[in-house]
Amino acid sequence: MNQTRWSRVWIAFLAGCIAAFQIGKSFAALPLIIDELELSLIQAGLILSLFSLIAACAGAGFGLLSDRIGHLRTALSGLLISAAGAFFGATAAGVELLLLSRLIEGFGFILTIVALPSLISGSATDRDRPLAMGLWGAFMPAGIGASMLITPLLLEWHGWRGLWNDMGIIIAIWGLVLYITFRGAGGKSGIRLGSADFIANVMRLAPLLVVAGFVCYSSLYQSLTAFLPTILATEYGVTLAGSAQLGALVVVANVIGNVSAGWLIGRGATPWKLLTVSFLAMGVCATLVFADFSGPFAKTVAGILFSACGGMFPGTAFVLAARYSVKPSHMALMAGLMLQGAGIGQTIGPMMVSSVVEFSGRWDYANGVVVSMATIGLICALLLRRRA
Repeated sequence: MNQTRWSRVWIAFLAGCIAAFQIGKSFAALPLIIDELELSLIQAGLILSLFSLIAACAGAGFGLLSDRIGHLRTALSGLLISAAGAFFGATAAGVELLLLSRLIEGFGFILTIVALPSLISGSATDRDRPLAMGLWGAFMPAGIGASMLITPLLLEWHGWRGLWNDMGIIIAIWGLVLYITFRGAGGKSGIRLGSADFIANVMRLAPLLVVAGFVCYSSLYQSLTAFLPTILATEYGVTLAGSAQLGALVVVANVIGNVSAGWLIGRGATPWKLLTVSFLAMGVCATLVFADFSGPFAKTVAGILFSACGGMFPGTAFVLAARYSVKPSHMALMAGLMLQGAGIGQTIGPMMVSSVVEFSGRWDYANGVVVSMATIGLICALLLRRRA
């Protein structure tokens, strides 16, 4: 390939953003759903966490499946499954059916997300691939951030069931756009991967370090973005709408780090150095967010800096996924492994922070968890020094 097909890169990136919208739509809609279906807090928590739980349990398996049956086929299947789950959820008369619909959406989401990086990587030249993969790393904050800004308007217009139907239509349409864009682009036929291929990709120190780093990063990121609006609202009297808007700003700031990482690596920056800066900045900024001595303005600024600097981790990690794949056809497996690490971190991070805060009754005690995860991530980055 002599020239990067940026139109394909952007179509695949936007497909990831639309898929991530499936996660963010439930944040604003949850109060309405709780009121209508009379959900318990545990059931509400499952609605929010099912996607992460599926990723934590099956990310690598879905990546292996994608490498076997073909990346475009997997991405299209994932989008169609997600759309079906959204339409089904819009008709749910009770919590059981709604949870089942979220499970269907979650499976579709994971299938889509493990396959799209391979399509993006295959559309870019060697020179532009770091920037393209850095852009891909921003799909989650871009999609969730957009959903946090848009869903309140759609909810006011026609409720959460209408929102679910809207998303089903958008996902189905974008699946058609993705098919038309990548039809005949190659990568349709799956390559049979055996246990030896799996071991060759996974059982190496460098990929395992990146996956471990993803656990640390996602536990930090999920904890801060989940609890910062709560801290602002409960401790400093910020309105719910105001704290939600500030939370959306923090989430969207993550895009800056993702794209910057790809751009910097494409111009010679060393990946392990970017990862080191990322974990150092996240550790310091998160400590300020949870500290007692910082006020609401300082916490918000620290949260934005945390997210922007932290975004360098996924942006760099997806560049490394392309490098560490034994063969280009195996990249979905690497993406699935990283997604599995992210799912684990998203699951355990908020649990650890909430447990510490509930036991101690103080937000600043969460810094024990924050510093520990940032330190482990920093160690992983330093160990990658000779391998990145």
